[in-house]
Amino acid sequence: METVIKPKMPILRETPDQIYQRMANRMTVLAHKRGEAPPAMEEGELFYDLLYPLAEEISEQQLLSEYGFLQGFLPWADGEFLEAYGYVEGVDPKSGEDEESYRKRILERKRSDDGNGRLVDYERWALAIEGVGGAVAVEHERNDVSVDLYLTDTEGKPVTLEYATSIRNWLEEKRIAGHDLRCYPAEIFPVTIRVKLVMADDSKREAAVSMITQRLKDYLNERSIIVYQQMGAFFWVDGVLDYTNFTLNGSIENLTKPIKAVSVLQLAVLP
Repeated sequence: METVIKPKMPILRETPDQIYQRMANRMTVLAHKRGEAPPAMEEGELFYDLLYPLAEEISEQQLLSEYGFLQGFLPWADGEFLEAYGYVEGVDPKSGEDEESYRKRILERKRSDDGNGRLVDYERWALAIEGVGGAVAVEHERNDVSVDLYLTDTEGKPVTLEYATSIRNWLEEKRIAGHDLRCYPAEIFPVTIRVKLVMADDSKREAAVSMITQRLKDYLNERSIIVYQQMGAFFWVDGVLDYTNFTLNGSIENLTKPIKAVSVLQLAVLP
């Protein structure tokens, strides 16, 4: 059985050094605002002895949070969490059976229920086609028997209209009788982020913007609800002291991406 690679989770995993550096950055900014000299933060100083153990604890808790997050997905669940998936699917573990064999049987049980014309069937059939990276099925948009597939390529971009038409033709033999099936390129959901970065070293600005851009793209690819407060964490990279004037599509409100759309990032770093 093909191994599913674990997703990247930039929010959930930081080293103690990264966490401590963010604390030090914040204390430096606060001192400047008060017109005071920044406190000494190097190893052996008072603030280091106080805050670095806290940074270590936060880092460990992030790893535990990541572990808990992964248990919500069958391909990465283990122990009693994996057994819970088996219980739901009616698959009991065998005596002495290793976890990977048990997982495979649970997955095979889930896959054995296909072919009934559910939305998930159409999504899976589309994903099995070469070049398709994402598929979302929506029913009853046009009429009581309509099923519309919105498709992206392997890079997360909407497929071309011509390719969507080809996919519709390939799916004809699998289409359930009576279903009005159509295929479309996924819609575009623009996400415009404007922010001003306060740099400790302007020579690192280009690298910082590049890293921030990648972090934001990774986040948007995994989310249907885009949370304003969470996104600020992505601006804390090497060389950034602080950020201001951060807006998300012109406001400070959360966004909800339509199910049939893909997010497209437009990042504007203010001078």
